[in-house]
Amino acid sequence: MSVPDLKSGMFCKEYLQPDDQLQDHIRAYIVLQADFPDLISRDYTLLPQVHPLLFFNLGETPAVQNRHTGEYLRQYLLIPAHHQSLAFSIDPAMKILAVQGVAGSESHLFQDILQLDHIQQQLLQCKDAQSMCTLLDTLLGQHLQQEKQYTRSIRDAVRIILDTGGNVIIRQLERATFQTKRTLERGFLLQTGLHLKMFCRITRFRKAIAHIEKEKQLCWAKLAQDCGYYDQTHFINEFHYFAGCLPGAYTGTPSLFEQAIA
Repeated sequence: MSVPDLKSGMFCKEYLQPDDQLQDHIRAYIVLQADFPDLISRDYTLLPQVHPLLFFNLGETPAVQNRHTGEYLRQYLLIPAHHQSLAFSIDPAMKILAVQGVAGSESHLFQDILQLDHIQQQLLQCKDAQSMCTLLDTLLGQHLQQEKQYTRSIRDAVRIILDTGGNVIIRQLERATFQTKRTLERGFLLQTGLHLKMFCRITRFRKAIAHIEKEKQLCWAKLAQDCGYYDQTHFINEFHYFAGCLPGAYTGTPSLFEQAIA
């Protein structure tokens, strides 16, 4: 199922739903095209998140640059779960296909697809977005035929962390996954690309961001308590670490680029 020609600020986007067997691993396919009123490149920020993203370039030239690394999206660009804000420069000619992963699905699915160097050329040969969706469903589905037990356990732990807003103790995860702390932490890093504690911190931060973007009148002390921080100072320090600014300096809305792929 696709939702065509939606506009988000300066982007046109089309959402496509992955096959049922992939929905535990892929949230959506998004065809995203810049719709700038001029020929000027623009800078956008992606806040820390636990969901991996995979971008395929559908344009004739590279049009997305990671401003931290200088890396351009040429054929594909993996944006793993990350704990620091990322800055991108977007060219007016940008057209990409974004594969938005479910938290915890990175290593055994996204890393595999990166071994398929020919996939971008196959996408360019597709006649429309639905054909691209079908192609990706086929290719990704091939990697899910034999799922390991530890993968399911980590996914269970991820679900608990997301459900609790990052406020969970390791013993709770041990009981839920039937794994020791050491095994769980090792598997978690391998599966998600993040340490278990960092994954929880980012989840808690994203919960706070959601509150800030939703509420017009904010009490910072109450927000800190509701999101599970020790106190307001803890909240302020964590916010500054992830967002690079104090809570009061945050604009209250994500960048247009982040909105477009959210």
